Amino acid sequence: MNSSFRADIENLKKLAYHRDQWSEELLRKVHRLPKKCRSHPDSRYLQLIRRWLMAPVTLWPIDINGLGLVVVEKLQRGEPLDASLRFMMKLLDEPPGQSVQELVARHEHQVQVGEYESLLLAAHKYRFQEKSLLANSSFVKEWDALKTQFDVEKFKDHKGVIRRRLVQERNLRAVFGFRWKNRTEQFREIFDAFCHRWNLYGMQGDMPLLLRLSVNLTPYGTMIFIPAYWSLDYKRDFKWKAIAALHRARGVPRQGEKLGMNRISREDEARKAASLWAAASKAGLKGDRKTNWVMEQMKWLPGTDESKLKRLLRLHAARR
Repeated sequence: MNSSFRADIENLKKLAYHRDQWSEELLRKVHRLPKKCRSHPDSRYLQLIRRWLMAPVTLWPIDINGLGLVVVEKLQRGEPLDASLRFMMKLLDEPPGQSVQELVARHEHQVQVGEYESLLLAAHKYRFQEKSLLANSSFVKEWDALKTQFDVEKFKDHKGVIRRRLVQERNLRAVFGFRWKNRTEQFREIFDAFCHRWNLYGMQGDMPLLLRLSVNLTPYGTMIFIPAYWSLDYKRDFKWKAIAALHRARGVPRQGEKLGMNRISREDEARKAASLWAAASKAGLKGDRKTNWVMEQMKWLPGTDESKLKRLLRLHAARR
């Protein structure tokens, strides 16, 4: 395999969640594409997919790996991308810049091992709750009873962890509705209730995996999770400056009523300038004549620096 493939794999190894293992199949297919496939008009989309592939998965808006496999398979068959897939690629903006990716990559490594100390305080609350739980005879008896009724080994993942089913926004579930037809369904219902009773996200052996106060980035925003048992002190429990820096890393602008109105006004002015610029081009104006005519139509004061017009045109182009 060529050196560029090895370089991609090495870069993915630096990311959390064993990303090199996730994407090795796709990368092999991309790097092995025959020349005739690389000359396909739609092959240009592969570079955008590759740039997203190298970004932390926390930033992914969709399954980039799955998307890449679909695109590669179509190129291998010599098929054009269908209209819906082209639209999908159009919606997929460029990934955030390198500085953002590095910050998010560091955050992912902390999340992977459950370390939130860079963003949170009051770890003593978690330790106290965990110690109390381990000493709770009712918890121990209920877990022993569950192990007696079910072979819990079959429900463990490769780390030896049994996880409850995920809860989504507004308490929606990927699989919601009481199911009791077989032993697996019965275990899942009982285990979810057990985890709810003891504020867990799962069990690892006989060790309860207690829910933590946590901060996590998602493609849609920043989620702060406060466990039900947590006695919240918003001033002492959070490192708000660090959380704000993490959230703003994606380029979130400052906001406020006045700032918002100013931004809207500036964008309106940019649209007007771009429209006048297009009209001047259509009329055959060029150079200084074109610039001066547009600035006059904008009704700016004489002597206004033409750099103002250039900035507005750049802003309009960036918003398109």
